[in-house]
Formats: sequence, structure tokens, C-alpha cells
Amino acid sequence: MTPKDSQATKLKKYRQQKDDEYAKVILSPPRKASLYSIIPYPGVVMIMGDIRTGKTGLAHEIASEMHSRRNLPAILHMPRMDEKQRRSLQRIIPSWMKVTTKRSQWKDKAVVIYDEAAQSAHARRSQSGDAIDLDDLLAIAGQREQLILFISHYSRKLDLNVCTAVHRIIWKRPTYAHQLWERDEMADFTTKAYDFFKGIKGLVAQKKACLVLDMENFSFSQCNNKLPPWWTDRLSRIFKEIQARIQR
Repeated sequence: MTPKDSQATKLKKYRQQKDDEYAKVILSPPRKASLYSIIPYPGVVMIMGDIRTGKTGLAHEIASEMHSRRNLPAILHMPRMDEKQRRSLQRIIPSWMKVTTKRSQWKDKAVVIYDEAAQSAHARRSQSGDAIDLDDLLAIAGQREQLILFISHYSRKLDLNVCTAVHRIIWKRPTYAHQLWERDEMADFTTKAYDFFKGIKGLVAQKKACLVLDMENFSFSQCNNKLPPWWTDRLSRIFKEIQARIQR
């Protein structure tokens, strides 16, 4: 065997080792954890799943945890919302959580909830000024000590720069279709999420559950979340109404 053949053999074994490590993470059951323990700060988190599965409620619960434990304020970013809608929403959330429509209003040392992120972080806008501005904000989120929570149904809707910036991905229950329409590099993960939720008995238990992918250590964990004290059916309806108006 020549030195060149030896190097090629080593490379083949290295690739096989990495394939085995990848398969082990995908096939192993997720470890149990608390919600707070899996949230990076500062950091970028993407929350995905089917409609009406509690993605927005989860983001608000994370903000509640970060406020109670670290005294962090929160920013609820709702793109393309008019002033009347903004004031209506502001009245029924805590005073430490501010509703914004402009990224220039994002504060340092805060939790940013980027609700229905696909509305202004769409993959088709990846070359636009808005996307470049968002890319810059993601790049300096650590310097500004921000926790940015993106909410979307699945990653294909989002600009690739958003997807590559995330430290954690949290799934609420996806449908079978989500794995079909995901980005290729995300398909295995969403398939695992689909199987994970399919294995949970009862709609209430499924609603509470979260599957979390740690992109820094490449590992899966699971946790449950509750809803924050201010969450009401009215608040849920207002989000639904605002999102419907945006999508028209």
C-alpha cells in the first residue's frame, strides 16, 4: 500500500466514523431536560412545528423564564403590523415585553421574539436589504447579549442565513408533510421530530412536549413547557388574527 492509498483509507474510515456518529444521534432517544437548561443565552433559537401547536406560547414561556431568572426584558417583533394592532397587543402582555415593528427598536440584553418569522425573513428575500440587515443582527446577537427566538412552520420558508445561525432548534408537533417540504439538510431532523411526537400518547401530552436539537454539541433533548401567566385564549386569537391579516 502506497502512502497515498493509506491516506485515502484513513479518509474513508474518518467519513464512515462521522456517518456512524450522525446515525447514532438521529437514532438515539433524546435525553430529558428542563426548558431553561436547554436555552442558550445569548443565542439564536428556531421554533418550528404545525399551526396551533403552541409555538408562540412556547416562545412567551421562554421569555418568562429568562425574565424571572435573569431579569431580561423582551421584545415582541411583529412585522408589518399597524399601530392600532400594536397598541391592542401591548395592552394584554407584561410591561417588560414591548411590541415592535422595526428591528432598529431591538434592545441589547433582551429576549427577541420574532413571531411568524417567515413574513419578513422569507427565503426569497435572501438578497434584499432586509435580509442583509437581519443577517448583521444575527451575527452580533452575542455581542448585544440577545436571545433571538424565530418562529416558523418549517425552515424552507426562512433565509438560509437564519438557519445556519441557530444554536438550538425546538420542534412542537410537526405533520408528516413538514418532513417532505423541509430543506434537505433538515429533513432527517424533522423526520425524527415527527416520529418523536407520534410516540407520545394523548393530545395534551403532545401539546406540552418539545424536541430540542443542540446545534453546538449535536445532540437531542426533550422537555415540556407550560404557558406563561399572561397567556389567554384572547391573546392566542389576537395572534391568529394579526397573522391572517399579514398573509392576505
